[in-house]
Amino acid sequence: MPSDSPGLRAAERTVAALARGVLGDGYAPEVTARTLAALEGVACRSERAQVLNALRALDTRAGALVLTGRPVPVSWLAPSEAEAVVQRWQRSAVAPLRRLAAVVTSLALTSLYGHPGPEWDRIGYPGPLGPPPETPRRLDVVEIERNERITCDVVVVGSGAGGGCAAAVLAAAGLDVVVVEKGGYRAERDFTHVEADATRDLYLYGMTLATTDLACRIIAGSTVGGGTVVNYTTSLRTPPFVLDEWRRVSGVDAFTSGEFDAALDAVSRRLGVNTDSSAASRRDEVMEQGLEKLGWHVDTLPRAVRGCTQDEACGYCGLGCRIGAKQSSMRTFLEDAAAAGARIFAGADARRIVVSEDRAAGVVARRGRHRLTVHARAVVVAAGAIETPALLLRSGLRGQVGRNLHLHPGTAAFGVFDDDVRVWEGTLQARYSHEQRDRDGGYGPIFETVPVHPGAGSAALPWTSAAGHRALMERFGKISFCAVLPRDESAGRVTLGRDGSPRVSYVLGPGDRRRIADGVVAAGKVMEAAGAREVRSPHSPPVVYVPGPPGAHERWAEDTRRAGYAAGVTFFSYHQMGSCRMGVDPATSAIDAHHESHELRGLYVMDASAFPTASGVNPMLTIYGLAHRAAAGLARRLS
Repeated sequence: MPSDSPGLRAAERTVAALARGVLGDGYAPEVTARTLAALEGVACRSERAQVLNALRALDTRAGALVLTGRPVPVSWLAPSEAEAVVQRWQRSAVAPLRRLAAVVTSLALTSLYGHPGPEWDRIGYPGPLGPPPETPRRLDVVEIERNERITCDVVVVGSGAGGGCAAAVLAAAGLDVVVVEKGGYRAERDFTHVEADATRDLYLYGMTLATTDLACRIIAGSTVGGGTVVNYTTSLRTPPFVLDEWRRVSGVDAFTSGEFDAALDAVSRRLGVNTDSSAASRRDEVMEQGLEKLGWHVDTLPRAVRGCTQDEACGYCGLGCRIGAKQSSMRTFLEDAAAAGARIFAGADARRIVVSEDRAAGVVARRGRHRLTVHARAVVVAAGAIETPALLLRSGLRGQVGRNLHLHPGTAAFGVFDDDVRVWEGTLQARYSHEQRDRDGGYGPIFETVPVHPGAGSAALPWTSAAGHRALMERFGKISFCAVLPRDESAGRVTLGRDGSPRVSYVLGPGDRRRIADGVVAAGKVMEAAGAREVRSPHSPPVVYVPGPPGAHERWAEDTRRAGYAAGVTFFSYHQMGSCRMGVDPATSAIDAHHESHELRGLYVMDASAFPTASGVNPMLTIYGLAHRAAAGLARRLS
């Protein structure tokens, strides 16, 4: 749509009015353009069009009557009236109106708090701690500037934990390897540590991707190095009981024979996994204190870092590690691959797999108007559990592709403290608890905490009114939380929109809802034991209690369970898994024990898509291990 079209001008007027309702008067001019720009990043064109059409309709009498109940264009409304419209949408029995409220509030809040401005001063957030360093980039990365056609032995789609490791192993075996990465190449000198910049430049679809009902936001990296550039370096090994389950579910003996453990050992050595660089941040200390007072399990997290300063700057490493301490795929396996001769193409969006004589024979990628065609003896897809099945589906595969998606849909109990916590500061993740993990055969949640900056934090804190949310953000520096990370039995599905973009369907089953409810209740108890003066649930509106009076926590627990987790809570998925799962039976799996597609010879999947079920722990090390084992086997077959 042309930027000066009447339709876009109508959408701008509507967004400006709704932003005043969400944020209060005086903020719309600085967030309107950002909100519309964020909408442009939405993966599915049809979903983006639906939102824009609703925004345009709201600027007409007829559209406003249908969507608000009054024949008054929203752009005519006072801020208090626009606020009331969003509040009614939140409570509506009509799902599309609830979704519209979620889109409007989330984008308006992040468009304000994710950017420099007076709000940062008001909430005590310092923003970037100085400019980026003048550090030379360490990789020679190619960006497509014209149509190109090249050949190689193996083309690897994706450069994160799976793709980077696979490329390194294959290239070390003497194979000619080409890596095709959808995201751009940004290294230490490019990390501005402005949250909005990182969201746009380092994350998949600018963090706008969500399940179709908007109940779970999907956070994934999209840059050279993938999610390993922006994740929290946590390097937990796959629990033995999970590996036992994977062997039973998949029929693949490697999970328990010692073969997979050997791969985990190899990648742990390359990444320098250690517990010597896990000094607790203040938010880690808060959670640890609460857990210890309750007599519950708490332990130190192993991390993939070298030379980490572990100071307040570390909390910014979800926006890119400036000192290069994070041992991301970009800093480790991709450098190994490049040193062995691998070629890396950035900004190249793989759209389909080339098929020749019933075998995968390459990929076609594009960057704007330009096309890159790579012909290869084998194709390795490691684009993540959302983009990998999307590519396979665009290429005509079906079967189990896209099914069995797990999300680890996380939530939290929040505590407000007397003293500053400064939740954005310090070591990315240093402590965790598996106090509830063994419930229901190993499907209980674990407890963790992560740095949160105000853009994402403003969207995570439930909005019920402009004044209420503003007052809560004024206490942002004193808020901490205990995150509940469930190992989900529920399984979703990745399908395609009409434009070939991924759509994610996912609904929590009753068992997962019950375990999450128990987890939030326990997390609230942790916050109380740590000294919180107020404990808040993740619901909208939140369930709040003040610790101290007899039975306060018990009443709060009952109220949170009554509020439920089928609606009214926004979950966050930092771990997507299982959408092309491994197994010996094509009726229940997409790839075999060697990670090769059941449907198309020469096509391999080497990322978290291959997980037979949810890992229950941060999956990075598991992904590296799977890719290392699978790539070593492929190298032997091709050499």
